[in-house]
Amino acid sequence: MVLSSPPPAEYALLCARVDAFAASVSARCADQLSCQRGCAGCCHVELTVSAVEAAALSEYIQALSVEDQRLLRGQLSQPRTPQPGDDPRCLFLDEQDACMIYSARPLVCRSQGLPLRYPTDMVPVGAVRTRLPTGVVTVCPLNFTDRAPVAGEILDAELVDQILAVLSHRHRLASGAEVQERWSLREILESATSRLR
Repeated sequence: MVLSSPPPAEYALLCARVDAFAASVSARCADQLSCQRGCAGCCHVELTVSAVEAAALSEYIQALSVEDQRLLRGQLSQPRTPQPGDDPRCLFLDEQDACMIYSARPLVCRSQGLPLRYPTDMVPVGAVRTRLPTGVVTVCPLNFTDRAPVAGEILDAELVDQILAVLSHRHRLASGAEVQERWSLREILESATSRLR
């Protein structure tokens, strides 16, 4: 599996929009957000991403120095499949629980911790923080502990997902070949650093 087609430019714009929204919420709601470097509660998961996100991440890794690529490739020594009871840890967390690819992290990582609006019935009942006429809101249980988030502090995750789906579809069509729809972070890192073998 090789990721060869670059992501469409609109993907970087979508990431920038999500980052700008997150920065705005962080500035206005600093007392409600506990997210910070080393907080990795949402990073203990075997994550897969869309083909367009995989292409962007692969492009980022391939642009790194050989030394940094070797450092990332060393993460592949983590167990491939967690055993029952193991804590699935993101491949890109360092020893201090900091993200090693922070500036290129996927959209799901960029939005974690924020209040996220999803359609009703899409989020498990236990994760619903508040209900809106247009859906439900979920947020990290460490954030917004004093109050519920209000309009202007809630990211429309459904809209972000829809835009990402369109960009992923366009990317797959532009690649001119059959591209798998979802990529694990391990597959991306293996592909992006395959020349180092």
